[in-house]
Amino acid sequence: MRIKTNNKQKRKCPKILFTILISFILSMVVVTILVLLLLLNNNSAGGNAINASMIASLLLPDDNHHLTPMDDNNNNNNNNNNNNNNNNNNNKNRPPDCTLNQLKKVRRQLRPDTCFEAIEAPFYQTCSFTQETKCPDVTNYLDEYYQELQQEYLEKTIATTGNGDKDIDTDIDTATYDIMEAFVGLSVGCNKGFDALNTLRRGTFDASLSKHDWGMEMTKDGILHQSVCAQNVTLSFQVLPNIVQPRKGTVHCFEPVPATVKKLQTANRNLGYEAKGYKVIHAAVSNVTGVDYFQSKSRPGHENGGLGNCRNDVRNVECDVQVQVLTLADYVKEHFGGNDSSSIHILQIDVEGYDADVLLGAGKDVLERVEYLEFEYNWMGSWKNQHLYDVIEMLDDVDFTCYWAGNQKLWRLTGCWQLYFDVHAWSNVACVNRKRVPRLAMKMENIFQQLLLMEDGGTSATTITKGKMMRASRHEIMSLDPTMMTSKYLSPEAISRAMVKRNKKIRIKAAAVAAAAAVAKKKKE
Repeated sequence: MRIKTNNKQKRKCPKILFTILISFILSMVVVTILVLLLLLNNNSAGGNAINASMIASLLLPDDNHHLTPMDDNNNNNNNNNNNNNNNNNNNKNRPPDCTLNQLKKVRRQLRPDTCFEAIEAPFYQTCSFTQETKCPDVTNYLDEYYQELQQEYLEKTIATTGNGDKDIDTDIDTATYDIMEAFVGLSVGCNKGFDALNTLRRGTFDASLSKHDWGMEMTKDGILHQSVCAQNVTLSFQVLPNIVQPRKGTVHCFEPVPATVKKLQTANRNLGYEAKGYKVIHAAVSNVTGVDYFQSKSRPGHENGGLGNCRNDVRNVECDVQVQVLTLADYVKEHFGGNDSSSIHILQIDVEGYDADVLLGAGKDVLERVEYLEFEYNWMGSWKNQHLYDVIEMLDDVDFTCYWAGNQKLWRLTGCWQLYFDVHAWSNVACVNRKRVPRLAMKMENIFQQLLLMEDGGTSATTITKGKMMRASRHEIMSLDPTMMTSKYLSPEAISRAMVKRNKKIRIKAAAVAAAAAVAKKKKE
């Protein structure tokens, strides 16, 4: 009898365990549904759609949560700081910080080992984010956004001219001025002016602004330095054929190099583009006002001409032209008044190493008015003593989200910082004001999120040798320790060692150039 009783009890045990397991699974399903419903309610109240990355940050394992220091006290402090930052931004559109897995995915697409040599020799341009961002293509976010604005502008024009009693929908990212707020673009260091011209065409929907015609005028005498990114032949912004009256607007083209300015002014006058809003300003832009020297004999359109050419005891008899130096804060106040509610729609900066100085000279009041920003990052000029991390943080405080800007690709910098980004290598950065233009901000963030889903989304960088790979593997930028990986700046020791090797390589390179020049001279004799 005992044996029979025990068998019955044994047969009951699996049923009990199965019942418990089913109950546990059902309870987890209910909890998950409740969490998702709560998130949906919170997001609908804030006006933002829920996205996959937000859900993933809650449901994925611990090593995929947002990066924080390891101990609980630091963890709490870090969370408090994040909350304070978000409160200071007064903005719910800031994307969440990258997870550890997302940072690792970025590292697979923008390999840090390729940036090791750039610490010692940035002029070789081997770093992954140099290779990926050397000539950005913004058609899938900036042009797409302005195509949408163009369609809205056309519809409002038809509504206004076709039926004066018809209400005009004003639910767009820009305020209305007549039909749409007048476009304002600032191009600092606009060089040959092709990018500035396309910016004006993009912002005003004016098909008569032609890069082809501009190029013909700029090359009339056959003397114009070649463009690195071939802006003269890249596609222009596509204007709808039924746009009858272009949007009001101006682009202010700041260029300090005398020979280049002369060509810009001549082309602008001959084509009549000043009447269409193209303004050429012979001035440099920095963080302080004053005067500086430039070379009158510089080749027109030369893309390495900037404030550094005649500074730091390198001034010589060829630096013979005094040029006014402005700050954007003063210029905007003088030309656009103190109305801080009007937008500066696009700000483009390319000033050969002094980009951060331009931003510092703009100040908080001007930057808060900017909708979209582009600038260069490198090892020259003021960048030598400045850190990209500090600039990204400063821009985050005035509601900008910044990205490495590639060929229709974006890798987020804001909230996704990694140590190897402190390597001063030539690259391009694009930032969007998430408060002023949330629609454009969403487009840019979606591109980044889609890139994270790709198995291989980048790294066209030059293949490095096995020896360099071995050396790079021991460097701090290759560390996968979360604290080291997300540090703000390279260590002084790493920089010091790199500078010794960099100076040696510069001397070798200079000696080789001098030797080649001597051989050429001897052949002529």
